[in-house]
Formats: sequence, structure tokens, C-alpha cells
Amino acid sequence: MTKSLQIYYNAAFGALGGLIAWWLVGLLPTATWNLWLATTFIGAGAGLFLGGAVGMVDGAVMKRSARRAVVGALLGGMAGLVSGVAGLLIGQGAFLVTGGGFIGRTLGWTMLGLFLGIGEGAVELKIKRAAYGLVGGAVAGVIGGLIYEGLTQAFLQRSGEVQVWLGALGLALIGASLGGITALAVEVIARTIDKGVLVVKSGSRAGNEVRVVDHARLGSYDGCEVYLPGGRSVEKEHAVVVKRADGFCVTPSQRSPGASTLVNQRPMAVGGQKLNNGDAITVGDITVVFEAR
Repeated sequence: MTKSLQIYYNAAFGALGGLIAWWLVGLLPTATWNLWLATTFIGAGAGLFLGGAVGMVDGAVMKRSARRAVVGALLGGMAGLVSGVAGLLIGQGAFLVTGGGFIGRTLGWTMLGLFLGIGEGAVELKIKRAAYGLVGGAVAGVIGGLIYEGLTQAFLQRSGEVQVWLGALGLALIGASLGGITALAVEVIARTIDKGVLVVKSGSRAGNEVRVVDHARLGSYDGCEVYLPGGRSVEKEHAVVVKRADGFCVTPSQRSPGASTLVNQRPMAVGGQKLNNGDAITVGDITVVFEAR
């Protein structure tokens, strides 16, 4: 699956998560609650469903693994819950200090997006991914906040029913922004800094593209970044492509040190081998090409 499609699905799932959050959180009369209690609850609910929806994209769409989709949803939801509470509480404080309006709303959603972006990377235990997510989440928060406040101002004098549907639209747009823009920002930053993509050329996942931010594991285990199910002689974690100071290299996995890996149809060098643009990595009967882009 190409990167553009991956970004599209992140946006679509984010929008769905926003709608689910609006529906379920809206079942309770939070408008009558203490401000900070309501903010905590809304932040937890929004973060839970936005994080869960975006977290399941990799498993549900890219890897087509029900187990990985559930794991991703649970991990993303938990990270989103914590991030949502922290982000919205800080954002609510900024909203009150600035007196609201576009500046206050934008600061509020920026804090939410920033924390959700960090949370997604933290779940994957990748420092660089968390840093890229921070930038992407902040950008998404700015855009989502401006859209939400713009719609609020445009329909300020309309009926309560319109305001209810406006809330649904706003959360869907913010979810799409957090999902799609964060993924886009990560891709843009990584493309500028890291310049390494693995493209699966054969097997049931042919066409999938995985950017190497710091490392990417290749194997038949659905937790691997490059998931290669159904391949003959492919170990659960077969090999690892790592970003180093002098470029990218492919190394044996510590979990399967004896697994056979070929680079351009020749046995991989002992201890690992540096990769150049266009190099073909063969694990079992599946070929993955490294592209410096």
C-alpha cells in the first residue's frame, strides 16, 4: 500500500474516531458538570476513540491482521486517553487565559493534537517517531482548532440542534486532521531527514511501503514493521533494517541469528550490510527493495 493511501486511511479512521467520540461522550450531560471534571472526561473520551481509531489502521488496513488491529486499537486508545486528558486540560487553561476565540480554541486543540501525536509514537517505543508525531499533532491541532472555531462562529446564532451537529462535524474534522495530517507530517519530515523506504515486491503484501524512521523489522510476525505473512522460510523476525549515522544497513535479527538473508541475491555480510538505493533484500522467498527517497 502506498504512503498516500496510508495517509488517507489514517484520516478516514481519525474522522470515524471523532464521530464515535462525539456520539458516546455526548450521551452524558457534561454541560452541567464542573468545568474541569467535564474537560477531563471529554479529553479522555476524545483521546480514547481518536487514538484507538488511528492506532488500529496499521493492523486493519496495512497488515490486514485482526489481532494486530485489536492490539493497535487498545494501545492507541490507552495512549490517547492519557494524552487527551493532559492535552485538553492544558488547552482549556490556555483557552481561559486567552479569553477564547480563535487564539484560545487553536491553542486548546494544538495541545490536544501535540499530546496525541507524542502518544502515538510513544506506544511504538520510537523516540524519533514520537518527535515527528509531536510536530504533526501540533500542526493538526492548529488546523482542526481553526476549522472548529470557524464553524462555531459561523453558526453561533443558529438553533441548539445545529450546534449539536456542528459538534459532530467539528470532531470528525479534527479526527481527520489528527489522523491524516499527523501521518503526512511524519512522512514529510522522515522523507527530508531519513530518506529510506522498504517496498515489498512479492508475496501477499506486494506493493506495501514502509518508511524506516529508526529501524524496521522484517518477518512473518504481525508486530514487524514489514509484515511478510505466508512466505516460505520467513522467520517471525527475520532481519532488521537500521538507520545509522552513515546510512541504512540490514542486519540479522537477534531473535533469528541463523536466518538466511540475501542482498542482491548474495548472502548478507556477517554482522550486517550497508544498503544502497535499489538493493533487493530477499528473506525466504519474498523480495523487499530498499529505496533512498
